[in-house]
Amino acid sequence: MDVLEPLGRVLLAALVGGAIGFERELRGRAAGLRTHILVCVGAAVVMLVAAALDQVDGPGRALAGIVTGVGFLGAGAIIKTRDIVRGVTTAACIWLVAALGAVVGQGLYILAGGSAVVALLVLLVLNQVERLVPAHSYHTVAVCGRGTAAQQLEASCREVFAGAGQRVLALDVHLEREEDHLTLTFYLRSRGAVRAAPVAEALLALPGVSSVRWR
Repeated sequence: MDVLEPLGRVLLAALVGGAIGFERELRGRAAGLRTHILVCVGAAVVMLVAAALDQVDGPGRALAGIVTGVGFLGAGAIIKTRDIVRGVTTAACIWLVAALGAVVGQGLYILAGGSAVVALLVLLVLNQVERLVPAHSYHTVAVCGRGTAAQQLEASCREVFAGAGQRVLALDVHLEREEDHLTLTFYLRSRGAVRAAPVAEALLALPGVSSVRWR
């Protein structure tokens, strides 16, 4: 292997990683262009060094190390806020560009280019398809009331949810005898865009309801 070929592989890794990172950058993700380029280039350099050491199991060990290291980066890209999980696609992209870097480092250019094209098609084309298909979302709604029967309030709440096209998956009931206070916590599944405010207002208008908390 001459001097220019390893350099060419590193540059190709930067190009492949940058193509996927640019898409992440456009969507405002924390791991964007620079991160994907560095991960892809780093993986390619590791594989080049392993091959240069001329060891039988060198590339295999190097690949195992890349997978382990990228796992920490991917975990750091995933953010969970209450019931919302973000960053899973970005974490998958980081893992992918590391694999692409390893492939480029081994000189498998056609495999690297084809895989990058497939990844970009998935990120760009399927993103448009997902917008056309209404996705499920999950919500927790706590309805608090005073001086009203639990069964009657539950039935009224279910009618409101059904009218809004929301399905009740589970229900928690909390009753306090002395204060005549009750809390019904509904766990809902919705399909498509959810307008929480009108539904919450309809719940609050029910007889005996004192407060509604939606999340």
